[in-house]
Amino acid sequence: MLTLGDMCAEPDFSLRIVDGSRPAADRVVDAVRVLPGTSWNRDQLEDVGDALLVICPAGGGRFDRQRGHEAGERLLRELARQRASALAVVADRHGASAVPSAIRVSAARLNVPLLTTTKTLDEWSALVPRLREYRRRHAEWQAEQLTALLNRLPDRLADADAAAMQRVADWLAAALEAEVLVSDPQRGVLAASPTTAPATFAPLLVGRSAEPSGAASPNTRFVPLAGAGSATVLAVTARRSFDDAGTDLTRHAAKVLGLIDQADRRHHQVADAERELKLSVFQLLMIGEEAAAQRVMTPLAPGLLDMESMRVYVIDCAEEDREITARLGERAVADHALLVRCPAFNHLIVIDPARDGAPGNAYATSDLPSGTSGTTSGTSETAEALRRIVISLPSHRMGGSRVHELGEVADAYEEARNALAQASRLPDRVALAEDRMHLVDVLPPKTARRWAGTLLHPLLTLPMSRRDQLLRTLDLGLEVRHKAAGRLLGIHRNTVTHRMNTCFDLLGLDRDSVLNQIVVSAALKIVIAHGHDDLSTDLEADFTAMVSTPEVRAWAESFLRPLKDDSRDLLRTLRAWLENDTHVESTATALDISPVTVRAHLRTAAPLIQRELTLDLDGDTLPDDDEHVLSGVRPLAFALHATTTGRPLLPSRPVHG
Repeated sequence: MLTLGDMCAEPDFSLRIVDGSRPAADRVVDAVRVLPGTSWNRDQLEDVGDALLVICPAGGGRFDRQRGHEAGERLLRELARQRASALAVVADRHGASAVPSAIRVSAARLNVPLLTTTKTLDEWSALVPRLREYRRRHAEWQAEQLTALLNRLPDRLADADAAAMQRVADWLAAALEAEVLVSDPQRGVLAASPTTAPATFAPLLVGRSAEPSGAASPNTRFVPLAGAGSATVLAVTARRSFDDAGTDLTRHAAKVLGLIDQADRRHHQVADAERELKLSVFQLLMIGEEAAAQRVMTPLAPGLLDMESMRVYVIDCAEEDREITARLGERAVADHALLVRCPAFNHLIVIDPARDGAPGNAYATSDLPSGTSGTTSGTSETAEALRRIVISLPSHRMGGSRVHELGEVADAYEEARNALAQASRLPDRVALAEDRMHLVDVLPPKTARRWAGTLLHPLLTLPMSRRDQLLRTLDLGLEVRHKAAGRLLGIHRNTVTHRMNTCFDLLGLDRDSVLNQIVVSAALKIVIAHGHDDLSTDLEADFTAMVSTPEVRAWAESFLRPLKDDSRDLLRTLRAWLENDTHVESTATALDISPVTVRAHLRTAAPLIQRELTLDLDGDTLPDDDEHVLSGVRPLAFALHATTTGRPLLPSRPVHG
């Protein structure tokens, strides 16, 4: 993630944090907004969460004290409210004196980080489109540094000596432009880079006890090499304040140095570094950056991601310690697949190369029916090994996706995770994504592309970097809780919320409406699968035509058929549940039945349609650990709409909430 500290280190931005401003180097920057003039109206700002705003108080002329003070106060209040990253002021020189005092005072009072820049507003406008390149380059730099750290590990435990520790110290000193010292009260200096480091740290280390973390200043870090109570300390003092990247590299270095220094923990420390690299690779794949993921993975496992297609498997470890399962899984996949510890749930995620079928064909060499488990010729040795592990652990379950291209890991992950719902109902607790037709498969492509492209037009016409970022976040944010989406994408959950709000505001839709979320999610799936066409002249007519074809009605009838065999009127309950925004109490009132009956109908319907229906089974609020949001209700809503004369009424065009 790009921070203010990273941007200050880039000469192109010519940024400096104003002395006396609140600590800002670690603040994440997701976007840059350039605001001309001095009439910074609140209505012009829109979403500025996690954004750096650049202004020129002079406005091309003399700074009007009264109007400038009012405009600056108004702007800074809005930045504080939306938790913007910082405010950068264009000036002819750096320093607090270059900023109008009214802005300095307001920024300090409202705790908004303040910076100066000697670049003009026009120069910043030209730099904004390049922000994505800086972020990509920064991410690759972090990955390269971690790879360089791994490359400095000894090949054998017997080679873990002082020379290996010195190589790591030299690497860290070069990466952070810092002085590095590894020392122990009993053994003295174990490694130093450069040779002057011991003299630099001597005053700081006198009388200091080893602590789990700490810093003598924003530019200095002391990190113990081993666990709590270790007397061996890594000390680093850098030329500039530590940002997230510098802190992470220092932490990784401390782990590796502890591995070298204590032979009995070497293997575990290497494994930790590898896991973090693998997690970074998975997060790159989740945002469609397969080329970057392949580059990061190559030093660790050359050729592992050189695949055209793959499947994703998700193992739910329930309440058990997943490390036991992870060790079994790592032995099972060996170097044939990528196993990652999920950062959001107590899951293991496996990306397995698929060499038995083409993307889009779920089981090319098998006639495996929907939801079926068991050994088939259409699954790999890795999948069968994982299945045996799950069978041996009674509390575990596993879901698997269909075959997808490598760039579609996010879609494959969603399929595998959704298959977990069916897995818990099967004897061996293993389910593969159903081979039946999906909604997107039966929609008329041309009409669907035109409708989806029109609905999402405000998002699709954004600059490419911003568009891709918002669409990826929106797609995942509609499938899982924001906290989980943030962990899966490697961003803060507040950033997920900001991006989701931005998307729905641009689309002119009320984000709190479940039916709106369903329609937007369906449009996203269409664009991801089929692309989009020219704008529709009648959005509502296209939507009606899209969901009224014989193919869609046949799909809907097939989807709902298991519900019709039940003696209770489950369809009536499900329709009312969706029309009441999935609130159980409201549904019960509308149907004049008890909430207990509504919940019973929902729990009965879920296994019949092989979907989870968990939006609001037990109340009006969702728990933070709820995994499923729209994956179950999206096809249900469209199936009901297509077979019951337009109920529930799905919004076909933007309607402001």
